[in-house]
Amino acid sequence: MSSSSERSNQTLIDMMPQDVRAYLLSHPDFFEENADILEEIIPPQLRLGDGVPDFQKYMLARLQDDFLALKGEHEDLMELMQENLLRQNRINVAVTSLLDAHDFNETIRIIGHEFASMLEHEAIGFFLEAGGWLDTGDYDGLKVVAPGIVGRWLNGRDLALEEVSVGQEDIYGDKFQHVHSQALIRIVIREGLPPGMLALGHGDPTYYATGLATEQLECLGGVVERCLRKWLL
Repeated sequence: MSSSSERSNQTLIDMMPQDVRAYLLSHPDFFEENADILEEIIPPQLRLGDGVPDFQKYMLARLQDDFLALKGEHEDLMELMQENLLRQNRINVAVTSLLDAHDFNETIRIIGHEFASMLEHEAIGFFLEAGGWLDTGDYDGLKVVAPGIVGRWLNGRDLALEEVSVGQEDIYGDKFQHVHSQALIRIVIREGLPPGMLALGHGDPTYYATGLATEQLECLGGVVERCLRKWLL
């Protein structure tokens, strides 16, 4: 052991309670900068006689409880922020891929076949209602469905975030059983044209149940609309 370590250990041995008290009194912000120590402090046993409440012990115990609660809330907030950042990064990758698409066929292939892996989802559904310019059928990732079906799925909503016991087979195909949370986004290429829908199916029941990242999904839907508009109009 080095001489400096020996001196440090000897200093701790020689330190008296009054030395600690004096240090804390001269550094009133010590616990503010070292709040984790509050978890380990044992509240003082103060006895004032029978029937007299020990408010000092109560106040310190309450302070410890408040600190632990605040610490838990901080950890939850940090976890939420990290998850939100991860979602934003995945959406950024999807948006960049759409912007780099060279034609309509590549655009719908990216949405229908690659979005699931880019966004780390179990299943993706991409639909347009049939009109005078597209017949019903599967166009390599884009499903054109009969008039009224998209409207029925969305039930008047532009964006729906919800937990589901299981996804719909007509939306997610053979992966519907793996979907327990979904985002349904209305796609409007142009006023007067039949509506479309982008369905994002996730396996975690809470993934969309919290309403997290609503603005991010609205942005993704807007990019899909503009990319389709670029090729179709």
